Amino acid sequence: MHIRVTLRVTGEAAVTLDTRDGLWVEPWGEPDEVISSVLWALPGLVDGHAHLGQGGVDIRDGGPEGAANRATMALGAGVGLILDKGWSDLTVVHLIDIVPAAERPEIEAAGVVLTVDGGFWEGFGRNVAPGDIGKVAAVAADEGAGWVKLIGDWPRKGVGPVANFDEEELKEAVAAASEHGARAAVHTMAREVPSMAVRAGVDSIEHGLFLTDDDLEMLGSRGGSWVPTVLQMEATIEQLGERSSGGRLLLEGLENVRARLATAVDAGVHVLTGTDLAIGTHRVASEAIRLWELGLAAAAVIQAVSWSGFRATGRQVGFDLGGPANAVMFSEDPVSNPRVLADPAAVIRMGRIVS
Repeated sequence: MHIRVTLRVTGEAAVTLDTRDGLWVEPWGEPDEVISSVLWALPGLVDGHAHLGQGGVDIRDGGPEGAANRATMALGAGVGLILDKGWSDLTVVHLIDIVPAAERPEIEAAGVVLTVDGGFWEGFGRNVAPGDIGKVAAVAADEGAGWVKLIGDWPRKGVGPVANFDEEELKEAVAAASEHGARAAVHTMAREVPSMAVRAGVDSIEHGLFLTDDDLEMLGSRGGSWVPTVLQMEATIEQLGERSSGGRLLLEGLENVRARLATAVDAGVHVLTGTDLAIGTHRVASEAIRLWELGLAAAAVIQAVSWSGFRATGRQVGFDLGGPANAVMFSEDPVSNPRVLADPAAVIRMGRIVS
């Protein structure tokens, strides 16, 4: 399809581009379709912590048809990149090969999540025996599509969140993942584990309720990511009850997140939006809007839900001639009104109008 569109990026002049062979090119010939309104554009929304394997809190192995449907829904909502942070099986890894690239967002994915006996939902994930973390992480890197996911801590009855791995084990897992071409991500809601994970070189901190300023400086200095999943944290607090010990801990952690969002951005951390299990990936804009409501500046919110995710994974994105013809477009500048993120005017994927 040959499309002509006039788009504008915050801080830049409007530009008219055509598509050819899935790339942005200078206007040429007679297009098949013209998007005549001047629309504000982003290269795509990003879900930095997705679980396409199942919908919602459905702790079963994934189903390929459901996962494909969720990916298609996400694309229609303007999502251009999904970082799937693992499941109990390889459903999402296989999805990448099964569904044509033009019919889904770009996807990177962890395979089976790594934990220890008693350190996650029973029977879910791959338990790592003492001394085996490097070997198991290497296997996980080879099975996955760019990521290894570790469950860094998990609550034990009457104790609260307990670390599943020590710092040396985390270092070993990061090194094994890197040697096999993957990044490492760690789930953490405990107090001490985020600092351990940052010192160990973990690439992406998932939730990370108790990150410190020093952690953020170290993480930012190497271009690491933080995906706070605020809506998921709020849903978990509601589930546990604010007066429960777990609820009180998460409330304290969520306040720490709110207080450090801007600090993280200033430190160079790639703060990313992530849906986790609270909402579907097609609603990742809601997470961005929530970050804005919690006080993150609108410009930083737009980075979190779009540009930062692409850059954190080494992608060159934008609207340069010869670049991929991907865009999610809005009727007004999302930096002026982040709520417009939930209502895209048009979505283009590989030179094709999706919605």
